[in-house]
Amino acid sequence: MRKGKKENLPKYVYRKRLGVLYFQRSGEPTLKFKCQNPNEPDFHMEYAEFLSGKPQQQMKQSRTRDMAALIESYILSSRYRNITATTAKDYDKVLAYLKRDFGHTKPSEWRRNNVINLREVNQERFRFANYCVQVIRILFEHANDLGWIQYNPASRVTLLKSQSAPRLPWPDHLIEAYRTAATGRELLLFEMCLATGQRIQDVLDMKWTDIRPIRKENGEQQVGIDLVQNKTGKLLWVPLRDSLVTLLSNTKRQHSHILTNRYARGPWSYRGASQAVMKVREMIGAKAYDIHSLRYSAACEMAIAGSTDEEIGAVTGQTKQTVQHYTKSVRQEADATRAIEAREKMLLGRNQG
Repeated sequence: MRKGKKENLPKYVYRKRLGVLYFQRSGEPTLKFKCQNPNEPDFHMEYAEFLSGKPQQQMKQSRTRDMAALIESYILSSRYRNITATTAKDYDKVLAYLKRDFGHTKPSEWRRNNVINLREVNQERFRFANYCVQVIRILFEHANDLGWIQYNPASRVTLLKSQSAPRLPWPDHLIEAYRTAATGRELLLFEMCLATGQRIQDVLDMKWTDIRPIRKENGEQQVGIDLVQNKTGKLLWVPLRDSLVTLLSNTKRQHSHILTNRYARGPWSYRGASQAVMKVREMIGAKAYDIHSLRYSAACEMAIAGSTDEEIGAVTGQTKQTVQHYTKSVRQEADATRAIEAREKMLLGRNQG
């Protein structure tokens, strides 16, 4: 396997077997060039692809059809590339776990009961257990696409149902208590989450340049903020209430992000923001209401104000079904109140008659 004496072939390129050009690098499969003319552009395109190592990796995966190879193939696929960064972060935890503990197993050996056992073993970590089912279902779909298996053993495996109390919106008295106790970043974060109805990470990502006013039909100006939701990838423009606009105008701009770390040298981290808010929650006795519950509060306030599911979803970026789930507590109260009022009115009419 020596290079031709009269040719100056690129690195890892050899003539062998009746002068046929191959790409060979130590520890990797040998690849034959489709274009056998080193002076042609197609040859150099193939060479660049071989240097990247992707064809060799795909060959290795096709030879070794275990879960580790399936996970590697999935990460290289469009299925994985098309998910959001937030979702990928959650998936990666499961993928690392599956590769570590089950990487040696064959997808063809998995059965429905194996997926159920995987879920049950992790049931103490409720969210992680459900992600295990969801991710392995996607992996087996990918294995089907590759032709490794002909069925998906996780297709009908149900997710665990939460046994914890349902998340509720913040009560009015605790919202006022927080506003009284908090200052600075803790107060601004609270007000931004409550006013916009967005997840905490989406609020932490907001920049001063995202604030954009529009002209309403009556000629008045409405200040809002542009954002792209991390979880859904949805592009939204959310109007800001006047009190928040005033608070923002009184906030010193120290960085491109509105909410910064303690040194104002970068954005405020999720962990740091959560810990800061928790201190205030403990102070006012609101440990049962986390910062994500403010998203519920925003949806419920809009529902009480008479907004439709579609209108609420236009602000929060939620589907109609999710909006209904978030607002069911206040809507149940409103429906029950109207029912009792109607009943009392009917009974009063009977008595008067």
